[in-house]
Amino acid sequence: MRKIISFSKEINQELKNELAKAYTLNNVRLYRVIQALLYIGDKDCDFSFTKIASLMDVTRKTVTNWFKNFACGGLDWLRNDPFNFKTRGRKARLNKEQKKELYKRIDAGPEKNGFYSGVWNSAMIAELIFIKFGVQYNLRYLCSLLKKMGLSCQKAKFIPAKCDEEEYLAARKEWVEVTWPKLLQKAREENAIILFGDEVSFAMWGSLGRTWAPTGKQPLVKTKGCRKGLKMFGAIEFKSGQFFYMESLAYKLTANSLKLFREEGIADDTLNKLKLLKGKAFENQDDYLKALAELIGKKAVKNDEALFLKHTETAGKFNGANYVKFLQKILAETSSKIILVEDGAPYHGSQVVKDYVKKNSQRLHIERLPSFSPDFNPIEKLWKNTKRDATHCKYFETFEHLRESVVNAFESYLHDAAQVLCVMKKLREEIKV
Repeated sequence: MRKIISFSKEINQELKNELAKAYTLNNVRLYRVIQALLYIGDKDCDFSFTKIASLMDVTRKTVTNWFKNFACGGLDWLRNDPFNFKTRGRKARLNKEQKKELYKRIDAGPEKNGFYSGVWNSAMIAELIFIKFGVQYNLRYLCSLLKKMGLSCQKAKFIPAKCDEEEYLAARKEWVEVTWPKLLQKAREENAIILFGDEVSFAMWGSLGRTWAPTGKQPLVKTKGCRKGLKMFGAIEFKSGQFFYMESLAYKLTANSLKLFREEGIADDTLNKLKLLKGKAFENQDDYLKALAELIGKKAVKNDEALFLKHTETAGKFNGANYVKFLQKILAETSSKIILVEDGAPYHGSQVVKDYVKKNSQRLHIERLPSFSPDFNPIEKLWKNTKRDATHCKYFETFEHLRESVVNAFESYLHDAAQVLCVMKKLREEIKV
């Protein structure tokens, strides 16, 4: 018996190609449809619609409908995913528009959505979805949904309250587009070096950071709760990665200082005079040595100066006098002209600093960063790395242990400039250093 329905060779070949694609995609339903059509269109196959339906495990009417749809829509009908294979699955509870609105609400923050807390958690977001869209979500699944929407759980960071003010934004823009390029040009023309300077404090009670540990066993770090802190001045050179540092020290003569002086061989008559300074604190070295000279004489101070300093050193404060000492150290250790980029700390503008900078203006030029812009100073990243390596999750029995840990990190920067240069990587890449 001659077959009534048959397809051309071209259509049969196209169907075979689509069959292969369906097999690759593991689209069983589409695969059965195409195979049924191949049976129908093959002139050498005399299967009836009933026989084909039996082979495909469907009803005869289903096979008939497949053929009708193909006859009307052709290959385009098959290629347009007639059975929604690509979008197959449970219908989303939130449509695209609702997800966009949810994204905006989460981005606006909890307080803008009627919550008292400033921190989102999954339970609050689930409540928000139920209130706004009448849809309930399992909290575990909700986290997966939020990630698919481009949201993630992140630690917030502080920014200045002025960040939206035009003056603040204009100052930052001027630094990036005008001031910084001018400094680079000035450095090239005058063969000067650019330093980024800043100060940093390291607390004796240590600092905490994330670390790997057995599940359910939170790492415990001892602390003495001592409020004493190590204060350091620092500066990094933009091109070479050279590092400068100096501790900010104060001086205080205590009972223990007198005991140590006696053990070091200081005469009793000198010790009796020094008792007049017992308990008195001096903010800088010059004031302390001057007070000593008035008591025991300049010659006696000069003979044992290192000893008098060693046993009275204590954590100092950031002030103009100590900052000048740091500037003197930088100038002594370099021979080039210096462009020093610094923030607007109050003592940077003290009279003693102004006088020193003016006196050394031929070698030293100071440039202030815009207010509230620590992100423009790459040395801030170096301080972060130092705390990670030197103080995070460490216990310091004494102040000297803290100082030793920090100084060891600083000394490694002196011998490995790569550790310094890495914090300026982006800034250096921008000008192709």
